[in-house]
Amino acid sequence: MNNKKFPLSLIAIAVLGIHTSSIAANIQESEISVESTQDSKVKTQDASEQPESPEIEDRILVTGSRLKKGNVVNKLDVITAEDIKRRGVTSVEELIRTLPQNLATIGGMANLNPKGPLAVADNTAGRMSTIGALGVSAANLGGVGAGRTLILVNGRRIAGAAGIEDGFVNLNGIPLSAIERVEITTDGASAVYGADAMGGVINFILKSGYSGSTVTVQHEDSNNGADNSSISLYTGRSWTSGNVSLTLDYSKRKPVINSKTGYVTNNYAPYFNDNPFYDRRSFSAGGQPAFVDNSITVYNPDTGLVDTLTQAYTVPDGFTGQPTLDDMTMVDGSAMRDYVPRLGGPDSESKSVSVSFEQQLTEHLSINGNGLYTKNDTSQDQINFKGIGLALAPGQAYNPFPAYYVQAWSPGITAFYHPEAELAAGEVEPGYSKSTNDAWSFNLGLTYEINKDTKAEFIYSSSRSTTTGERYATGSIVSINKDTTNPNGWSCFNFDLAQGNYTGDQLAFYQDLFDRQCEALTSSDPTVAFNPWKSSVDGSGGSFDPFYYREATEQRGSKLENYELRLTGSVFKLPAGKINYAIGGEYNDDGVDSNEIAIFTGQAMHRTRESFFIETSIPVFGRDFTFPLLHSLTLSLAARRDEYNTEGVIGTVDNINPDLGGELIYGKNTFAKNTPSYGFNWQPTDDITFRAKWSEGFKAPPYTNMFSVAGTTEYSTQITNDPGYDCRENNDCDFDYRDDYYGYYASRVSAPNPDLKPETSKQEAYTLSWYPQDALAGLTVDVTYNKIKIENEYAVVADLIRLIPQSSVYALEQYYPRDENGKITEMRNMTFNQTGSEFSSIMYEVGYFVRTEVGTFNPRITYLDNLKSEIRAISDSTPLSRLGRIGGVDDYRINASLNYYFGDLTTTLWVYYLPNYINDNEAILSSGNVTNPEDVIEVSSMTTFDLTVNYQLTNDLRVNFSGRNIFDKTPPMVVVGSLPYDAARYNTAGRTLSMELQYEF
Repeated sequence: MNNKKFPLSLIAIAVLGIHTSSIAANIQESEISVESTQDSKVKTQDASEQPESPEIEDRILVTGSRLKKGNVVNKLDVITAEDIKRRGVTSVEELIRTLPQNLATIGGMANLNPKGPLAVADNTAGRMSTIGALGVSAANLGGVGAGRTLILVNGRRIAGAAGIEDGFVNLNGIPLSAIERVEITTDGASAVYGADAMGGVINFILKSGYSGSTVTVQHEDSNNGADNSSISLYTGRSWTSGNVSLTLDYSKRKPVINSKTGYVTNNYAPYFNDNPFYDRRSFSAGGQPAFVDNSITVYNPDTGLVDTLTQAYTVPDGFTGQPTLDDMTMVDGSAMRDYVPRLGGPDSESKSVSVSFEQQLTEHLSINGNGLYTKNDTSQDQINFKGIGLALAPGQAYNPFPAYYVQAWSPGITAFYHPEAELAAGEVEPGYSKSTNDAWSFNLGLTYEINKDTKAEFIYSSSRSTTTGERYATGSIVSINKDTTNPNGWSCFNFDLAQGNYTGDQLAFYQDLFDRQCEALTSSDPTVAFNPWKSSVDGSGGSFDPFYYREATEQRGSKLENYELRLTGSVFKLPAGKINYAIGGEYNDDGVDSNEIAIFTGQAMHRTRESFFIETSIPVFGRDFTFPLLHSLTLSLAARRDEYNTEGVIGTVDNINPDLGGELIYGKNTFAKNTPSYGFNWQPTDDITFRAKWSEGFKAPPYTNMFSVAGTTEYSTQITNDPGYDCRENNDCDFDYRDDYYGYYASRVSAPNPDLKPETSKQEAYTLSWYPQDALAGLTVDVTYNKIKIENEYAVVADLIRLIPQSSVYALEQYYPRDENGKITEMRNMTFNQTGSEFSSIMYEVGYFVRTEVGTFNPRITYLDNLKSEIRAISDSTPLSRLGRIGGVDDYRINASLNYYFGDLTTTLWVYYLPNYINDNEAILSSGNVTNPEDVIEVSSMTTFDLTVNYQLTNDLRVNFSGRNIFDKTPPMVVVGSLPYDAARYNTAGRTLSMELQYEF
C-alpha cells in the first residue's frame, strides 16, 4: 500500500476499529481487532472499495488507559481528521463547541460575562484582567467546570492557560490543522491520569507517521465580519527504522462587527419588562461636549415612591470659548450617548509548528518524541461603556462652577467626556488590550522491548504557556480632594501614589502621568487646561494626549514538567486471552504566575506531585472460551496514589507589609489521594455490548485559598438572630433594635487555609451498544449513562448564604465556632471544604448506513438528556438546580447529521437544536431563592443547519466547502452583562461560508 495516501496513524485507527461515535466493542484484550466498523469503511471512498489493513506496530495511543492495547471498558467518542472536515469548523474552539456534552462558557466574547468563570475586572484586586482572559478558550464537559476537564496532547498533560489558577488548557494553543484525531471520554479517568479528570478527558492526537506533503489553503467569510484565513503544510518522511513529520500553520481571524450581530443599543429595559434599571445608557458614557451628571431623586406623591430625575449640565453643541455658569444648559436622559463598540471579540493571528519523530535505535530500543509550539497575537478593543471622568478643579479655565456646587463631597466637578472627534480624526486610538501568548510542549520517550509481551518506557514531558500584554485606555487617574493645607483648599490626589504602591519605572511613569493630567485639570491658562466642552478636534484648550495612556502591562505564565517510568505487558494466558497490565510512577511539577494570584500569595506558585499507578484488564470469557450470553467478558481494574506538596506564604511577622521589610511566614499543604477504578465489558452476543465503570477522582485545592501574604486579619462583626444562642435570654445582647433584629458582636477573622483538602468525586458510567448484523447490518445504537457526584467543594460564608438561610450557616462550626455556652466566638471568613455538586445525563446515539446504487447514506442523531446539574450547601439542604439555566447545561441537546458518499464526493448536513432555557444571569440569589424573579427571562429555542461538501478533484487535489448556519438564523436576544447575546451557546459570527483547497505532492 502507498504510505503516502494512507498515513500509518490513520491506518492505526482503522485497525483499532474506531468509528465516529465510539471504539468498536469487539476489541479483544489479547490482540487488536482488524475488523473496521461500517462507519470507518466509508471515510474517503465508495463503500464497494475497501482497502486492506496492513500489519503495523502495535504501540498505539488510546485515551483513558496506559495498557498497550487500550481498555475496552472505556467508552470513547472519536473525531478523526475527516470528521473535522465534515463538521466545517476552522478552529479547535469551534470543534469542541459542536460537542453536545460541552458548555462553552470560556472563549471569545463569553469571557466578557461579568458573572462567568473568567469574569474580568481590570484594576480590581484578585480578579482576572482583560489581558489574562484575552484569547483564552476552554472545554467544559458536562458543565462540571473547565478546571475539571482534562486536556491532553498525544496522551500527555500540557501547561494550563497562562497564569490561570484553575489549570485548564487554552484550546487556542492547539492548531486544528495538526490534529489527526480527537478522543473523548466522559467516564472519569483520575485513576489513570490523576487530578482534574472529573468531567472527562479530551485527548488531541497530532499527526505523525506520514510520507509525502500536503498544503491546505482556506478562507472563511462571515456575514458578521468575523472572517478567517489560514494556510498549513503537513509533510513527512519514512524510512526502514523510523519516520519524521512536520506541520506548519498560519491563521488570521477578525472580530465580529457588533452592529451586524444586532447589538445596536445598551438600553435593555424592554428586555426586562421595561425595568429602567437595565437601561445601561448613562451620562457617565460621556459626550462631546461633556456632561456633568446632576441627576436627583424626587418623591412622587402619585405612586408614593422615590423617582430618579435624570438630568445633566452641558453646553450647546458648537459652543466655543470658556463657558460661564449662564452658558450651561440642563438636558434630560434623551441626551445620553448610547455607546456600542464597533467591534466585538478578539482579532487574532496564530502561528504554529508541530514535529513528531520515531526511530528504532536497536532491535529492542526505540526513541520517539513530539513537540508543539504556538504563538498567538491577540488584540481586542476595550469595551468601556464609561466616558472619561475628568475632575476639573475650581478655577480651572473651563470650569464655570464654584467649589462644591455640584458635589457636596468634592470641591471640583466631574465632566464625562467622549473624544468622538479625536477618534474620528485618528488623533486618538480606541482603548484596547493586546497580548502575545507563546505555548510549547515537548515529549520524549524511550521504549525498551524486554520481550514480545513486555516493554519498559521512560517519558519526559515539558510544557510552558506565557503571555505578555498591554492595555491602553482613555481615562484619568486624578481626583480633586479637599485639602486644608493648600491655600486653594483642594489638591490633586491619587490613592496608589499616595500609598506608595508604585516603585521604580512604574513609579516614574505614573508620577509623570499624574503631573500632566493634574496640570490639564487645574490650570487657569486656557491654552494649557483641557476643554471638555469642545465639539470638534480644533476646539480650544490643551491636548487630549495626557488622557490616553498605557494603563497596564502584564506578564503571566504556567509551567509543567513531568517524568514517567512505566512497564506494560501481558501475563498469565487465560483461555480468553492474556492479562494485560501497566505499572509505573510519575513525578510532576507544575505552577502558575499572574497578578491575580500574586496579589494573594505574594509570589508565583507551584506544586509537586509523586504518583504511583497500576492498571490491568482480565479477559474472563472470549475467543474459544464462550458460553451462552457470555460471548466475551473483560474485567478492568486500576488504582493510583498521588502525593501533593505545596508551600506558600500565610502571613508576615507582626503583619508588617513585605514591601516594608516584613518577614514572610510559610505554610505547607500536603495530601495524599488514592483513586481506584473498576469496570467490565460484557458481550452477551456478537451484536450487544454492555460496559460499566465506577471510578473516583479529585482536584487539588487552589493556591489563593490556601495562602495569603496578608495573613490573618481580625475585626468585629454582628451576629444577628442566632438560633443557637439567645442573647436576650442570657441578657448579653450588644444590640436589640426590634423583634427581628438583635444580637451580639464577635470577631471576624480573615485568613488563608493551608489545611484545605482536595475536592473529591465519584463517577458511574454505563453504556449499552447494539451493532446488529444480517438484516439490520449498518445500524449502530449506543446508550450511555453518566453520573458524577462531587464532594468537599470550596466555599466561604458568602457562598453559603446564597444557598441556605443564615441561621443554617450559623450551625456550621468550622465557620462559626462556639464557646461552652453555645455563643459564637468568631466568624471565620475562610475557605473550607463544604459544598457538593451532582451531575447526571443519558446520551442516545443512533446511526444507520444505507447503501444504494446512487451512493451511501449515513444518517446519525445524538440526543443528550441532562438529568441533573445541581449544587448543595450541606448534606440535608435543598439542592439548587442549574439545569436549563444560562450558567449551566441545557435540559437536553440534539445534534443530527446526514452523510452522503458517492465516489469522490462526500457531503454532510448537520442540524443543531438548542432548546429553551432560562436567562437568570441577573438573578439575585439569597437562601436558595431568587429575590428578583421578574428579571429571570425565558429564552426561546434555536435550530441551525450546517452543510459541508468535500470532493476529490484529482488524486492530488481536493476541495472542501462548508457553510455554517447556512440559513443565517438570528439567535434569540439574551442579555448577558452588557452584551445582547449568549456567546457561550452560539457563534456570534452568524452565517459563515468557507472554501478550502488541499493539494498533496
